[in-house]
Amino acid sequence: MPERRVRLQAAALGYQAAWLIARKLPERTATRLAEWTALKLWKRNEATRNRVARNLAPVVGEGPHLEQVTREAFKSYGRYWLETFRLQDMSSPELDKRFFTVGLENIEKAYAAGKGAVIATMHLGNWDVAGRWVAERWPLVAVVEVLRPKKLFDKFVEHRRKLGMTIVPLVKGGDATAECVRYLNEGRLIALVADRDMSGSGIEVQMFGRRTKIPPGPAVMSLRTGAPLIPAVIYDRPDGTWIAHVTERIDGDENHDDPEAVRALTRKLAQSFEGLARREPSQWHAMFQRYWIDE
Repeated sequence: MPERRVRLQAAALGYQAAWLIARKLPERTATRLAEWTALKLWKRNEATRNRVARNLAPVVGEGPHLEQVTREAFKSYGRYWLETFRLQDMSSPELDKRFFTVGLENIEKAYAAGKGAVIATMHLGNWDVAGRWVAERWPLVAVVEVLRPKKLFDKFVEHRRKLGMTIVPLVKGGDATAECVRYLNEGRLIALVADRDMSGSGIEVQMFGRRTKIPPGPAVMSLRTGAPLIPAVIYDRPDGTWIAHVTERIDGDENHDDPEAVRALTRKLAQSFEGLARREPSQWHAMFQRYWIDE
């Protein structure tokens, strides 16, 4: 059996075991265990620790503060997985008590206009929590990256469907954009985690003085349908609650056939993402992957 396949299957088994344990333990105990495990990885996994620190340096600067934020990033990532594993078991009233919003009127106005909306979010905080909360109020379609092995991907898809979301996978050779455009024309909300290019065909942008790429999909969908493009993120709070920040819509040229219009609107989205990430850089989980293309 190829070594890569063995590693993927081992990782899938690890996720499934963690998923089971997280759902069985009391929340406080599970949280302590998740943070303890994350800090163990922070201490022992030098390669990942250095990658996260390098990625965060343009955001928070060099020096002792960088080490502190990097350490907190590992803890935040551990909590993200714990919350994700436990989310399906949380009652709607409990979620409502722990979920707060700023700028929700931006989504309300967009949905009331009947054109749907493209909600562009980031690998920041716990976007699954936000997805469930939104899906309990409006028809929400989530675009998701395909994971390997397939068994693990199928588990995550089923998990998000049980949270109330319609799922559109980014399948090689498929046309997720066309499918999402159809949903937008029905007046639905489309959610995309759009701060990291997964396809290799992203648009180059500047964030924190560095070069990176983010996907053009949100801009293409918005320009093609007239649906507003709304950046939004969710932050964890120390007391175990979450707060979603929804910004005002960002607009571009209505000529969707013009590649420069797509690039211009994508650059505006990157500027919005920069401001949102600056508030809680330790919760920006994209920093665990290679991010800056000018390294």
